[in-house]
Amino acid sequence: MTDPISLAGFALGASGCLAAARANVRFRRLRRDCALLQSGAEGSSFIVAAARTASELERLRGDVGRLHREFAAFRDNVDESIRRVAVHRYDAFGEMGGRLSWSLALLDDNGDGVVLTSLVGRSATRSYAKAVRSGHGQSELSPEESKVVAAALRPSHGIRLAGAAPAAEAPVRASA
Repeated sequence: MTDPISLAGFALGASGCLAAARANVRFRRLRRDCALLQSGAEGSSFIVAAARTASELERLRGDVGRLHREFAAFRDNVDESIRRVAVHRYDAFGEMGGRLSWSLALLDDNGDGVVLTSLVGRSATRSYAKAVRSGHGQSELSPEESKVVAAALRPSHGIRLAGAAPAAEAPVRASA
């Protein structure tokens, strides 16, 4: 058994056994990794699992696109909703106390909306509604109406009170 051909055969056989053992270990790792990729798909192949994952990814991309469009529409609706409100109470004619006259601005985030005014006098009450675009009246605004529009456009939360208010009258805040 000491002849060189026997030794070469033995070395070749041993190296073959080592190569077979390495291949077996690699095959087991590959099988485990493939089983991880197929998780949840009993008995399906890697190609079927990859195709299912690709179709799920496409569905999710479509959902994300739809959500982007819905969010943009929602943002447009919010910009056009009445979110800026201010009120100003005053004595319009100076003949009555109690600041019974008032102007109310109802505007969206673009400064579009309406100013409502009620002027209370001894013998009559007059009410007006004036359109507002981009923070400016479509028709001429009175100083009180201009003041209430400016107050509504100031950045803050809730309803703003324009002008000096008595201590008993605090701004009304919208609950969030």
